Amino acid sequence: MDNNIDFIVTWVNGGDPDWLKKKNKYLPVNESNENMNSESRYRDFDIFKFWFRAVEKFAPWVHKIYLITDNQVPDWLDTRNSKLTVIDHRDIMDADWLPTFNSNAIELNAYKIKNLSEKFVLFNDDTILNSYVDKVDFFDENYPKDIYVESPIMATKGSVDHIMVNNVEIINEFFEKKNFYKKNLTKVFNPKIGIKLLRTLALLPSSKFAGFWNSHLPISYNKTTFETVWSNCEGKLVATSKNKFRTAYDVSHWLMRYWQLASGNYHLQNNIGKVYDLSSQNIDEVVTQLQRSHSKIICLNDNDELDDYEGVKGKLVTTLNEKFSEKSKFEL
Repeated sequence: MDNNIDFIVTWVNGGDPDWLKKKNKYLPVNESNENMNSESRYRDFDIFKFWFRAVEKFAPWVHKIYLITDNQVPDWLDTRNSKLTVIDHRDIMDADWLPTFNSNAIELNAYKIKNLSEKFVLFNDDTILNSYVDKVDFFDENYPKDIYVESPIMATKGSVDHIMVNNVEIINEFFEKKNFYKKNLTKVFNPKIGIKLLRTLALLPSSKFAGFWNSHLPISYNKTTFETVWSNCEGKLVATSKNKFRTAYDVSHWLMRYWQLASGNYHLQNNIGKVYDLSSQNIDEVVTQLQRSHSKIICLNDNDELDDYEGVKGKLVTTLNEKFSEKSKFEL
């Protein structure tokens, strides 16, 4: 069995004048999905080089890293590194769908990367390795590591909740919850899941999947999962791929994760990460987390409520410079 595991990471320099000009050219005049396409979706904290330093330090076993960008390459990145391949949107998406500013569309097509391993982990550029990770943190043989927690979707205006509803609708079309429970009892009702297990228990009477708990952490995927979902749901995936900006009618790569869960194609994952919605109130806790490496992976999630972008950014850059003081082999 091929033991290679690749990392895919998506990145955009939201401050690039050429990119902004292109984005504004295609941005609808009356943006009905404004909150889903706000500045925080594209804002750059200038910490991406630390993502590579962390991978080199804490996951030296990674086979290949694929960086997906829109004709952008950080000026510090050494693209000659044999472990790195820069993927432009046109390498994985039809020309008719481009340009795109829709992360859902990009991530749905990520599996089309040439020579991508069967096992890969999908990162956003705001998720960073915080201490050493092993292959078994992401995969057990060929099975992606994950946890199943059923959780209701609480839709709010401008959120991605409508997209999650679209994902779950497809899952209920192809999978029977009762059969899933019969085949996966020990993985579903496992004490390792902790307090979140109460969510699943509360929704046990429902005959349909009500929704899935999501964490903004890297997700382990089999490439064949993407191929299977595309073969069964091509029309809906193409429709999302054509949307240049996020819409409430999209589906997302979480559909692939839900598919792996509902099919039982996963092994139980330990809690390896922590997610922070960055704010001036929690930045000191984030700094402590980075300094003490309590969690193996952390997400530094930008958001519209961040009230002191420059202050938070400054503390992040200073702390990461201290934690990862040496250049990686991915830097010029």
